[in-house]
Amino acid sequence: MNEENGESKKILLVESVFGIRSTLEERFRRKKGWEVRAAGSGKEALEACASFEPDLIVLDRELCDMDGKDALYFMMSVQSPLIVLLSSKTDEADEVICLGMGVDAYLEKPVSERIVEAECMALFRRMDKTRLGYGKRAIRRGELYIDPSGREVEVGERKVNLTKTEFDILLSLAKRPGEALKREEIASMIQSSDAFQSLRFIDTHIKEIRKKIRPAAIRTVRGVGYALEKEKAERKGK
Repeated sequence: MNEENGESKKILLVESVFGIRSTLEERFRRKKGWEVRAAGSGKEALEACASFEPDLIVLDRELCDMDGKDALYFMMSVQSPLIVLLSSKTDEADEVICLGMGVDAYLEKPVSERIVEAECMALFRRMDKTRLGYGKRAIRRGELYIDPSGREVEVGERKVNLTKTEFDILLSLAKRPGEALKREEIASMIQSSDAFQSLRFIDTHIKEIRKKIRPAAIRTVRGVGYALEKEKAERKGK
């Protein structure tokens, strides 16, 4: 996944509008270390997703043959790639719903290909930084167990499936248990430019994390942000 070790980053570009798709595809193919595959419909995208196994998907919200949310739901159920959603909708509720489904970046059309490329680069940097920078030691907080190297989370004996963004946010909080982190600080730690544009990005993902682990594990600090409860925090294997 890291260009420095010779591994390519696989991107699936799903866009119904030919002009947008061809422009983005041409730009992405010029990027060293990026392997690109393009699809013009939901059907093509689902087939490509299964065979290509992309690390990141740029997905058109308004596909020609299906609702982009339906395609998103299928993709997230099969694997957990990074998702950049391109949408012509200006409905705030739709953005919140899509972020809750696991979208890592929600960009409103019209948007320049430079911005889309920059968002993809930022997400890849965040992923590489998370994998290389957080270390391999697992963290345990009561029943909550987080393995940074394997990117796995357990609550007691139950495995919890988190999206990449949800995992990065939880790990950021776990690195500084008990300490209240501002939303902007969390966004900076996970290298997400989208979070700076909308604080709902962090709030929505925190809400989903709470549903999947335990609501009381993450405390809302009014006027500041969020904190992972510190009591009984310990590192596994210490």
